[in-house]
Amino acid sequence: MRIKPWVSEAVEVKTSGMEGKGVYSVRPIKKGDVIGVFGGIVMPEEEIETLKKNVPADKLNIDHAMYIYPGFIMLHDYENGCDPLCFVNHACTPSAHIENGIILLASRDIPAGEEISWDYRKTDNIGNWSYEFDCQCGTAGCNGKVQVGPQFRSKTPAAAH
Repeated sequence: MRIKPWVSEAVEVKTSGMEGKGVYSVRPIKKGDVIGVFGGIVMPEEEIETLKKNVPADKLNIDHAMYIYPGFIMLHDYENGCDPLCFVNHACTPSAHIENGIILLASRDIPAGEEISWDYRKTDNIGNWSYEFDCQCGTAGCNGKVQVGPQFRSKTPAAAH
């Protein structure tokens, strides 16, 4: 069975100005519009290490996993490859946000041609998983680094539940 998320026809994947690929609006998107609904394989975070031993890293692509609730991670359908929502990049001042763990909503009006982004710290900073990378967003509110995990929590508050 192929896991298929719902993705708005208002977006497309193309080369990103931030990093790798990105998701861009092909027409204006209004504040509050649903951009996509993530779909994937949901598991307790403690099962990730076992899965990493059994699925090749290039297929698992753990960088595209996300927390959907404390202790639960959603992976993309690693049997069939990434869906377009895998390529929504981080921004410190994002154009979208996640609600209910899986729904990507526009946080403001988004003009045609703009790259869609959300702040990864708002979703991923709730479990034991840790990562850090130099931020490439270039927004006025850029913090320079994205730091997620228990050791960074005093610096970056988790989203309210």
